[in-house]
Amino acid sequence: MSFLSVFKKKRMTASENRAPSYSSGAGKGKSGLADTRAAIDELSKVVKDTPEAVEIYLALGNLYRSQGEIERAAQIRNSLIVRPGLDPAIKARALYELGRDFSRGGFLDRAIHAFEKAREIVGDSPEILTELAELAAGGREFEKAAAFYSMLNQPVQEAHYLARLAEDYTSEGEDAAAQRTLKKALKISSSSVESWLLVLTRLKQEGSLDKFKKKFNTALAQVPKHLTFVLVEGILAESLVFGETPILKKEQNNDRNYPFYEVMVEEISQSDPDVIMHYYGSRLLQLCGKQEEAGVWLEKTLMLNQNFWLARLELFDIAQDQQKLTSSFKNQLDFFVNVARKVQRFTCSSCGLKRDRIFFNCPRCRSWHSISFRKELNQ
Repeated sequence: MSFLSVFKKKRMTASENRAPSYSSGAGKGKSGLADTRAAIDELSKVVKDTPEAVEIYLALGNLYRSQGEIERAAQIRNSLIVRPGLDPAIKARALYELGRDFSRGGFLDRAIHAFEKAREIVGDSPEILTELAELAAGGREFEKAAAFYSMLNQPVQEAHYLARLAEDYTSEGEDAAAQRTLKKALKISSSSVESWLLVLTRLKQEGSLDKFKKKFNTALAQVPKHLTFVLVEGILAESLVFGETPILKKEQNNDRNYPFYEVMVEEISQSDPDVIMHYYGSRLLQLCGKQEEAGVWLEKTLMLNQNFWLARLELFDIAQDQQKLTSSFKNQLDFFVNVARKVQRFTCSSCGLKRDRIFFNCPRCRSWHSISFRKELNQ
């Protein structure tokens, strides 16, 4: 029996077996925990009576892991691994589950060792390579993570980690290496929005307007239409592309930015913009101080979707500047407008996670490029 067939026979979902960051335990009530503990107790009795029941051993280990009892789960795997005459596929599976136990417990070196031992037995199993890729990514070994995803034939993920590697090169002052790595990433996946974003950010920082215009045009054509807004949002964001903590940009001269914003509006208008890109076009125009033109783009946004809440908010903000308001009333309006702008604008189309900054791999469900813009507040 192959490792893959054995694995599939009893494989549990990520939500059942992954670390808490993948699956929250908040939804489990006391009765659910009690049921799991009862199941563990019953399986323990069966295993004691029939020590040759391999599948029960593995299931029991999974239950211990789900309860966070990593040491007991690991003991069960090891009792199988050292068993003489054990089928190699079963041993590989036990090593694989042991790796997942260690990964769950934060013993990353031990996890890698267990996965590599399983790999020696069954070869480059997709399940093992995926675990190794995620561990490498978590340890910021982006080149190694990209190599694993290349073996898995997953170009989106491979390009993503090459882009992250390129950003590291840039932060270390190795610009030539960064450019080579980004070129490789785009060759692997020409639609890699994160790679294009890094290219455009670099050109903007260099002040290369003509090159920026050409690359922005190419990026709009290559990136999937539902993700093009990420290009604009990423360029405007006061943070690193992959950084979790916002940082101040080196450039503070808005006059220098205006030509880039105007070029972006021009290219967006020529690419048959959708409702979200109409909104971003208005934002760019507002930043350039072109309030009247911005209002036109916002009106077009609402013609495409009358419930687009941020477009209405910006139109309201523009309109209030044209009204004679008391100082007290205007202060109150400004307060509510500023609070409304802080509503988390982005959501994962797979699991519904909401965030206030762009993401490429959902932190909760691990879906790739599942980000979407909350056009309506009930999304």
